[in-house]
Amino acid sequence: MARLILLSLFSLLFTVAVSGQANNPEAKNTDAKNVKREQATPSPQLDNESFALLQDLPTKNQIPLFDNRFRIDEEVAEITLLLFRRRGSASVVLVRPDGSKLHFNTAKQHDVAWHDADSYDLIKIKQPMPGPWQAIGSLLAESRVMVLTEIELLVDPLPQQLMVGETVKVTARLLNGGEPINAKEFRDVLNLEVIFVSTNKPDMDNFGRGIVQVAHFRDDGKGYDERARDGVFTGEFQLRFAAGEWLPKYIVRTPLYTREIEQAAVMLEPAAIVADIKMSPAINEALSDEVPQPHQIIFNVSNPAINAQSILLQGRIRYPNGEVADFSLNEAGNAIRQLNLNNRGHGSYIVEVMAFGTRVDGREFVLSLPEISFMLPPAEIVAVVKPVSTEQLQVTNPTEAAFPWLLVIFSNVLILIIGIGAIWFVLSDKKAADLLFWQKNPSRQKKCQKAV
Repeated sequence: MARLILLSLFSLLFTVAVSGQANNPEAKNTDAKNVKREQATPSPQLDNESFALLQDLPTKNQIPLFDNRFRIDEEVAEITLLLFRRRGSASVVLVRPDGSKLHFNTAKQHDVAWHDADSYDLIKIKQPMPGPWQAIGSLLAESRVMVLTEIELLVDPLPQQLMVGETVKVTARLLNGGEPINAKEFRDVLNLEVIFVSTNKPDMDNFGRGIVQVAHFRDDGKGYDERARDGVFTGEFQLRFAAGEWLPKYIVRTPLYTREIEQAAVMLEPAAIVADIKMSPAINEALSDEVPQPHQIIFNVSNPAINAQSILLQGRIRYPNGEVADFSLNEAGNAIRQLNLNNRGHGSYIVEVMAFGTRVDGREFVLSLPEISFMLPPAEIVAVVKPVSTEQLQVTNPTEAAFPWLLVIFSNVLILIIGIGAIWFVLSDKKAADLLFWQKNPSRQKKCQKAV
């Protein structure tokens, strides 16, 4: 049933495009102007008509187009190529796996529906030849290769409003004719690649960010995956990249098939919980009896789309002394959450926080907040003079105390006696030395006797 609906949509699209070009060259421009554009402004490389056509195409399975090449497997019943090219350039040429070429003017001979416009080629091929194909032309990155096949990739849509740091769960299914894939069809374990493509709006934070590789999941029965090789992928990933508008894209690669699906654009908003840090000064406990005051972190909800009273917080604190402590703020009904941190002196404080809450539309979420950290400088080294009690002081009244005259006189007399004794001792030692010298010199003794 789904195949018939898709075939009808594309048949109608070709009928309108071809008949409009033949009967009224300006009709396609008029139709393009009436198309509702719910998404972003078109890429600078696409004109309004091409962008409107891209927006009108239903979301369906695709084949990756890399370097103007793509590969078709045996399960593909029909392909639709929407190949955007530079305005005014010639229509593309398709090279089939056997080397033969398909041109716009030879399409009918090969039962190929081909609409050639000024800036794109819209081509539909039934029962395409399996193998590697190549498109020769000035192609733009917005080109698509969509397939109608029994092998389909289905992915549950993401919420339209997400937040940076939010944990998102995804379930993808690879089906064959609407039934789960038989594990016997695969030699290796299936892999699901999740990427986000920026819509490149200049007024958003993700402008120019291109493609972000978000996650890889394996159908191996480990982690969140329930059963191995059943074609069902269940996993979760965190949105750890810039805010803005993104296109989620999922790719399954197997030894036999490659399927790709692109979902509608989602808006990634900044984290809705803001942390306000209030630090207390560090205190040198060795010099002061003052008790250190705790630091505070105040959490406020900044997005009105979030139910502030539903927020629950839990996490871990890393103190500068190496201590690690867990915390939980789960008081019901409080719109503002306050976390007190012990004051462990100067150094680095790091806080990891997980938030659990509910949006006003009822959707629950799990959010990993950015790491909170701050550095507390060391306390100033200031000598603290402790007060001394009056009992420890010996106060003497100057009016009552007498000057110690006797002690002063006695000290001076003692100093005078010691000085006189020292002088006498020095002189006595000199005369004794001269006498000993005279006794030891006989000639001098004779001279002294004659003189007498």
